[in-house]
Amino acid sequence: MSALPRSVLVVRLGAIGDVANALVVAAGLKRADPSIRVGWAVHPLAEPLVRANPAVDRVHVWNKAGGAGAFRALVRELRAERYELAIDAQRIFKSALVARWSRAPRVLGYDRARCKEQSWLLTRERVAARPAAPSAGAPARHMVEQYADLLEHLGLPRAPLEHPLPRSSEAAAWADAQLARCGAPPILVNVGASKPANRWRPERFAELALALAARAPVCVTGGAADRELARAALERLRGAPNVHDLVGATSLVQYVELARRARLYVGCDTGPMHVAAAAGCRCVALFGPADPARTGPWPAAAHEVLRVPPPCAPCGLKHCNQPRHACMDDLAVELVRDAVLRRM
Repeated sequence: MSALPRSVLVVRLGAIGDVANALVVAAGLKRADPSIRVGWAVHPLAEPLVRANPAVDRVHVWNKAGGAGAFRALVRELRAERYELAIDAQRIFKSALVARWSRAPRVLGYDRARCKEQSWLLTRERVAARPAAPSAGAPARHMVEQYADLLEHLGLPRAPLEHPLPRSSEAAAWADAQLARCGAPPILVNVGASKPANRWRPERFAELALALAARAPVCVTGGAADRELARAALERLRGAPNVHDLVGATSLVQYVELARRARLYVGCDTGPMHVAAAAGCRCVALFGPADPARTGPWPAAAHEVLRVPPPCAPCGLKHCNQPRHACMDDLAVELVRDAVLRRM
């Protein structure tokens, strides 16, 4: 194992939850030597998580909507930085291509078994082979632990594993105003999930929010894309006391600051769940098709995962292919409500 590089490019383009978890790599590098210059290649959606982040010195944004010209501009920008090491933390072809075309003399990625789309062909170094999924009775390894494999390859300690998130004085002021409006630290009820198979019914979120609002203020959250999905829930919640509609009304950095002040997060397996966990907010996470041992809120001991898995789970599918979406439909409102009350 060679000496620690003086400049490192981390390529983890998206999504929001994956970028949040992969921040342990940047934090581990900075903890080992604060003088190491850490760059990060990212798509615009997750950019706020690395912009003004204490563990990231340089942000390289690749907006795919810009076509080939945007990719060429990204490559020129990366090469100008003369990184000594590029890390493909995403394990797919486009991320490996970005790492390789940065012209860093060292390009680190995962072992062949954990890579997709033959991305392992583009790396020059690979971490030691370890199972990404359960085999022979072995449990799945959380993605945070798998990101820590990259640190271990570089001779760095795996722990403590930290998720440094950016801080914004403007976003903090906004979150303080929300806290004052609520009158107490709120429960975040997040209605969205990017994968349809991970979603819980909107009307159940409404029923849950009404039940919880009798005990504590509730902020209903979600991205702009979740607004239509949440409409049925929000219509039922309109005018309800102690319930605040923030769906599509927060930036990512505002959400980070809100999560830092929240009492609890409850919602599905989605990016905001990982961001809330990284911000130190306890989570009650509703899981269906995914394996929480691999992608649940981290660290597991600080949070509660609710599952009623049918024989077909975990499947990891984006869309349920069964006649009935049992893994999410069998999560009753009463089950979720009781879990939240225990955590409160």
